[in-house]
Amino acid sequence: MTTFEAAIIAILAVGFVIPAWVMALSFRERAKAMRVEEPNKRYFAYAALLQSLHAQLDPQSKTVRNGPLFAATVRELANYPEYRSFSVLFLEEITITGTRKFDQVVRAELKAVEAQLLDIKEPA
Repeated sequence: MTTFEAAIIAILAVGFVIPAWVMALSFRERAKAMRVEEPNKRYFAYAALLQSLHAQLDPQSKTVRNGPLFAATVRELANYPEYRSFSVLFLEEITITGTRKFDQVVRAELKAVEAQLLDIKEPA
């Protein structure tokens, strides 16, 4: 190996290999930091979901303003099993008394999601 070839290999190592390793390590650290932030994001998403459900209930008549949206939002509660006790308490407080088509859909969805949340096992 000549001096020129050794110099080219050294330049390649310094110019490409070392920065690639540095970038790989920094991406790994960034991914680890994002995983730490995940529970916080889930909390705020769950809080927004509860706020949306609360906003869909008419405070005077205690009726649902938008049946399809309310039913879809209730179904989303099942995606947050870590907050299942709060979700079940919230769902138990909702009473649907109407006889319209979407009232029946919402009532069925409330029962289904509540049953699904109660069926989830507690982490050991």
